[in-house]
Amino acid sequence: MLNFNKIQIIFFIIYIYLALFDFSAYASNMGSLTLKNANLEKMNCSDSFTLSKTTLSSLATQERRITIPDVSGTFMIASFSNIITSTTLNESHSGIILVSGNTMVTLPDPSNVMGTTYTIKKIDSSSYTVTIIGAIDGNSITYLPNKYAYITIISDGFSWYKISESNEISENTYIIEDETTVSNALGMTFTLIQPGTFIMGSPIDENGRESDESQYTVTISKSYYIQTTEVTQGQWVSVMGTNPSYFSSCGLNCPVENVSWNDCITFISTLNAMGYGSYTLPTEAQWEYAARSGIPTALPNGNISGLQCNAEANLTEMGWYCGNSSSTSHPVGEKQANTWGLYDMHGNVWEWCLDFYDTYPTISTTDPIGPSSGTDRVRRGGGWSSYAEYCRSAKRFHSTPGNKGNAHGLRLIKIL
Repeated sequence: MLNFNKIQIIFFIIYIYLALFDFSAYASNMGSLTLKNANLEKMNCSDSFTLSKTTLSSLATQERRITIPDVSGTFMIASFSNIITSTTLNESHSGIILVSGNTMVTLPDPSNVMGTTYTIKKIDSSSYTVTIIGAIDGNSITYLPNKYAYITIISDGFSWYKISESNEISENTYIIEDETTVSNALGMTFTLIQPGTFIMGSPIDENGRESDESQYTVTISKSYYIQTTEVTQGQWVSVMGTNPSYFSSCGLNCPVENVSWNDCITFISTLNAMGYGSYTLPTEAQWEYAARSGIPTALPNGNISGLQCNAEANLTEMGWYCGNSSSTSHPVGEKQANTWGLYDMHGNVWEWCLDFYDTYPTISTTDPIGPSSGTDRVRRGGGWSSYAEYCRSAKRFHSTPGNKGNAHGLRLIKIL
């Protein structure tokens, strides 16, 4: 057993070791941030940005990379004692990598990091560029010249592919393109849906109508952002690291499928912890309001004339269903968008909604969120294998939260 003097000696050695290497920042497992001897649970870096429960990826070799699981955005703590100007990435670097100008970043062999995603971002305003060595979409060298320029790439085990990029963006994680469109570093784009009132459900004479589509008046009182396409396989892999899709050979720009409602919630929780903002599934009312885009007919471009897999001119323009899909999913955004700029709301893959399934209320309702409990969750929009009538704006489908299939996917709401 150690005596008192030996314990003192051990603590003295530890103290000298820390003083010698002069770590200017470190994070504890409890989530507190120690910076220049100030131990704080939260540190305000600007008027609008707070670091909380921050963890350094590595004390000695990755001084400029900080993972922030519970705030929107990523931030660099300056004044590290050992700033490096050249590094080779490996599997431990997946996520956001913040680098300053005059830095060279070498990509690893893609076969060693299959499924890994890097977002490499320049964070200073110097005239020096960040140089990325490694073939991305066939280009052997990539440069990040401007402040906040970034590129997000993914390895499929053979090559590096670009998911998204920007030459120069705001310090915020989001790219504000205009007042109605917002994108993030994973290539997800969202359009702003304005408040309004509409008739949810279908009229009794609509071709293919079912008994659970009784009409009632719904008011959406608040604007919201909804993803312009279904979540793609590339976006799913960027977050989860694996691809669950049955049609993986369709490509990274095809919708992710073969996911349950529970899988979608896990995906969203993981995405929300990455610092790209806060997301959720749409409510059933939000989904139908967006799908209709102000049009009361079965589809935003008119009605359907027949049922099942018969050729439907209106549906063929807007989506993939059993009449035109050749029994497979297809890349997102290839069909006609609705009047609000949303793609694949009708066909391609079913989209999970937040709600439990139940019959509609009989009175006018504002911002309905569905019943508080139940056994099944709602899916909307139809899929590549669906009959034409299943792709109508009003069509409801439901299944248990653990159910998955090769036509089950999702699209996201970005929380304001």
